[in-house]
Amino acid sequence: MRATTPTTHRASAHAAHRVHTSSRRIACRATPQRRHNRLPVETADANHDVVDLSTPHSRRRAILGMLCACGGCAGSSLIDPRGAAEAMVKLVEPEARLEELFDVEREARLDQTFAKGMNTMMGGFEDAVRERKLKLFDTLLEGYDGAEEVSICEIGAGTLPNGKYLARAERGPKRIDLVAIDPNDSMRAYAEENLKDVQLANDREIDLRFRHGVGEALPLEDGSVDALISTLTLCSVRDPEQTMKEIKRVLKPGGKFLFLEHVLSESDPKFAALQEKLTPMQIQVADGCHLNRRTLETIQNAGFKRVDAEYYELDGFWVIAPQVCGIAEA
Repeated sequence: MRATTPTTHRASAHAAHRVHTSSRRIACRATPQRRHNRLPVETADANHDVVDLSTPHSRRRAILGMLCACGGCAGSSLIDPRGAAEAMVKLVEPEARLEELFDVEREARLDQTFAKGMNTMMGGFEDAVRERKLKLFDTLLEGYDGAEEVSICEIGAGTLPNGKYLARAERGPKRIDLVAIDPNDSMRAYAEENLKDVQLANDREIDLRFRHGVGEALPLEDGSVDALISTLTLCSVRDPEQTMKEIKRVLKPGGKFLFLEHVLSESDPKFAALQEKLTPMQIQVADGCHLNRRTLETIQNAGFKRVDAEYYELDGFWVIAPQVCGIAEA
């Protein structure tokens, strides 16, 4: 999950969170696109005793390997009451070359500050998009109404503000196997606590596993999840096209991709020019957030069977006011 500048947050706290009525619906049927060629995965020889710990990625892989050897599962959360061995979706190591390219080393202190800000400063935004999220998540989950369990991955899961929509949708599966992916490890404690807060006695069961990772190199097998979620995340991934390839790769045939993202303005060229001008600064202060992305075009060009989407603008949110949301079918 990604944030706006602190100035935007302060402005949003005093804004009347009305949604413009001038929004437009989009239904796009795209032509099928070939699945991208996956890079070969480098595997370790079980007979080797020496492990290279010279890079952050090799150290992380060694630690995850030790966890798996002890019967655990990398990234598994204590919130999963059944244990990782019974979880429906298998977590795997991402492709080594993609991970090396996109999962760059991060500054722990900045991550801690950013995670705390995301957990405390996004209330105004969440209030503004609440009705849209309710409709999106209800639409997503009603397709699995009555199912025993469905598997969902959320990229850029952050502090898990979407947990309440998964837990409390009126229709849907009895249980959700949720794999939450985020490159900021400081988000995990907030995510787990927030999910505990929303899981009341009458909510559906959510088995959460929080895993370090990036959208460009997902730790999941091909065709392994029923649905994937991205909200305020595609603005910050290093390579949106590669992220869409990964989303398509891990979704089951007919799987759903739910998205809600801020984008470059489609209604005001002067405002779009301002977003372009401010993007370099936004990247620096908001964990890689781009104000100038045409995310809906990226999704429409990714080869989904169908993309049902809406462009709208929020009052009081300045450079992140232009947004798109919808559901795509793999």
